[in-house]
Amino acid sequence: MKAKTWYKMHTILGVFGATFLLVLGITGSLLVYGIELQALIDPNPISAETNRLSFDELYKRFLTQTPEGSVAGWLKSDLENQPDQIWFHDKTMNDTERVYLLNPYTGKVAGTLKDDRSDSLYGFLLVLHYSLFLGGVGYFITGCFAFIYLLLAISGIRLYRNFWKSLFRLRFKESFRMMFSDIHKFIGINFIWFHLILAITGGWWSLRDTVILEFPEEKLVYGLWSENNSIDRLIDETKKQIPGFSIGYIAFPHHSKTDPIGFYGNRIHSSSFESRYGSFIQYDTKTNRIMRMVDISKASIADQILDSFRPLHFGTFANHISKIIWVFCGLSPAVLAISGLCIFYSKFKDKKKRTQKLVSSSLH
Repeated sequence: MKAKTWYKMHTILGVFGATFLLVLGITGSLLVYGIELQALIDPNPISAETNRLSFDELYKRFLTQTPEGSVAGWLKSDLENQPDQIWFHDKTMNDTERVYLLNPYTGKVAGTLKDDRSDSLYGFLLVLHYSLFLGGVGYFITGCFAFIYLLLAISGIRLYRNFWKSLFRLRFKESFRMMFSDIHKFIGINFIWFHLILAITGGWWSLRDTVILEFPEEKLVYGLWSENNSIDRLIDETKKQIPGFSIGYIAFPHHSKTDPIGFYGNRIHSSSFESRYGSFIQYDTKTNRIMRMVDISKASIADQILDSFRPLHFGTFANHISKIIWVFCGLSPAVLAISGLCIFYSKFKDKKKRTQKLVSSSLH
C-alpha cells in the first residue's frame, strides 16, 4: 500500500475516532486512580479498624437490613477505608438490582448505588469509558473504536517508519500546523507501545464479550444460597487449594439451581502481571464439591497472557510507579485527538483558501 493511501486511511480514521480517543484518554487516565478519587470525595468515609468481621457474620447482618431478595455478587474492598460492594436483587421491587455499600467492620449498610454504580464518580467514569452509557450496544461500539485505535497505531508506524529522525523534534516557533504536527508525531511515536497495549487489551475484551462468548437470557431464582451455609469455610478451602489465595470477589448463585458459588482472587505473592481475579474456584452449593478450579500461575501460557491484560490495561503491575506513568500516558490519546483535529482543520482551511483564490483568478 502506498504512503498516500496509508495517510488517507490514517486521516479518515483519526477524524472519525477523535471524539472516542478524547473520551478514552481522559476517562482512562482518571480511572487509574478512580477508586482512590472516589474515596477522597466520599462524604461518609469508613473508619478503618483492626479486623474485618467474618464473611459469614457480615452476610447475616446484611440480610437483617435488606428486603426479601438475593445476593448476586460481593466485591471485597481493597482499601481499608472503603466499604464492600454487594449486588442485590430486591424481590419486593420487581427484581430491581442495586449495589449496597457494607461496612466490613460493623456489618452496617452505609448506602446504595445503581447496579452499574454510575451514580458514583468511579462508576460514572467506568461506564462512560467502556460503554458510553449505551449498554451492550455501546460496549460493541467501543470495541469497534478500539480496532480503529489499533489501525491508527499501525498506520502511524507505517507513515513514520523513519521515526528516529524526528523522535524529539518539537518546533513551537514554526507555523500553527507545524507545531501540532510535531506534537502529534512526538506523542504518537514515543507512546506507540502504550497505544498498542490499550488497543489490543480493550479490543480483546469487547470482542470476547460481544462476539465470542454467549450469555444466556438471565432468569432470577431466589433462595439458592442460605445463610446457614458457610462462606468462610469455602474461602479456607480455596486457600488450601490455591496457596496464598486472597479473595477479591464472590459470585453467588442466582440464575438456576445448578449455579455454583465462585470465589475469585489472586495469590498474595503473585506475579505483578496476574490479574486481581485471575484465580478462582467454583463450588457446588449443596455438596461443596469443587466444580471448576483455575490457578492462573499453573494455567497455559495463552491464559496467562490474556489474564495479564487487566494489569497491563489499568497499569497496576508495578503499583504506584506504573499507575503514575499510566495516568500521564493515558492522556496521550486525548492529545493525539486534539492535535490531529487541529492539523486536519489547518489543512482544510488552507485548501479552502487555495480554492477561493483559484475561483477568484478564473473570474478575472
